[in-house]
Amino acid sequence: MPYTGIFSVVERDGYRVVDIEASIVTWGGTAGGPPQRARLVLVPRDIEPPALSGELTGASLLRTPVERIAVNDQPHEAMLRALGVEDRIVAVGGHTSYDDGLRRKARSGEIQQIGYGWHMPPTLDALVAVRPDVLIARMADLTHTRHLERVESLGIPVVPTFVDAEPHYMGRVDWVRLMGLLTGKEAEADAFVRMVAQEVDRLKSLADGQPRRSVLWAWYRSAGNRWAVTQRNSDAALIRDANAELVLGAEDDPELDTFSDLSTERLLRDATDADCWMIRDPLSSVFDDRAVLSRFKAYREGCVFWEPGKRHPTADSWEVWEMGDIRPDWRLADIVKMLHPELRDGDWRYLAPETWEAGHGGASQH
Repeated sequence: MPYTGIFSVVERDGYRVVDIEASIVTWGGTAGGPPQRARLVLVPRDIEPPALSGELTGASLLRTPVERIAVNDQPHEAMLRALGVEDRIVAVGGHTSYDDGLRRKARSGEIQQIGYGWHMPPTLDALVAVRPDVLIARMADLTHTRHLERVESLGIPVVPTFVDAEPHYMGRVDWVRLMGLLTGKEAEADAFVRMVAQEVDRLKSLADGQPRRSVLWAWYRSAGNRWAVTQRNSDAALIRDANAELVLGAEDDPELDTFSDLSTERLLRDATDADCWMIRDPLSSVFDDRAVLSRFKAYREGCVFWEPGKRHPTADSWEVWEMGDIRPDWRLADIVKMLHPELRDGDWRYLAPETWEAGHGGASQH
């Protein structure tokens, strides 16, 4: 796995051993405890599994390919859709899937709702009822660990995921390869990752041919004078690869989240010369204090953008937080266009020029 910094795969006698290790970092904060570790043993159904002793003591055994899959985060759904195996999903986090088919099944009761991993541990009754071969579980809170241990004790193997903790954005894409190993879709997963990597390289080459620019990536926290300012890790790498200086950027650190909470005063002191400004995400309130805005070059020169995120027209769901997690090329394409006006051809997918109008409208569709 060339991109991930969190899991590794080793071939054994007809089976694979997957080691996963990452810290759980609080939203906008720091690692809240020791690194979390898991060892998975993926064994084809047609061979005898190894004894879970010695170095395999405590590992989780999964017979592959898995046919009944429970997930508790929307990027998991996107990964399985990318491999064409979304029909194997028997439980999701809730009823706001971006995919119409999964959302319809969840609302009708055809598949179970077990709770989204960023919000709560899985609901055991609903999970046990669907008898999944595996629970693919986002690990967002240390308090969920004991609940997942309970799931394992009930005979349901757990694959913990730490997609947001990947130090580089392409590491998130490599999780599609892990899903390929689980589902018997390795060739499809490899092809998907290659496709994304090739498109990223193409976009980086285009951006490198343009003058270097600077961008402030700070979205309004909707209260007081606080801003969530992207500074490091995977999101910062995406911006740098658009041939841009990240204003207020900091050194990468896997023990910290990608963004920090900073004040309006800090932005006024150190960020007013940025060429462009990404000012809000899909859920942020509008910041329209013109006295403050007018002090920023990006505002005066008309390069302030926001992230509509391609909201689903009939659901409380955004593509940027689903398939967008494993399509950094889609995100990079918009960032390149924002920063380099000479490359602004075609529609926007996730970004749009700021209008200072409230609402959660969508960007132009491809």
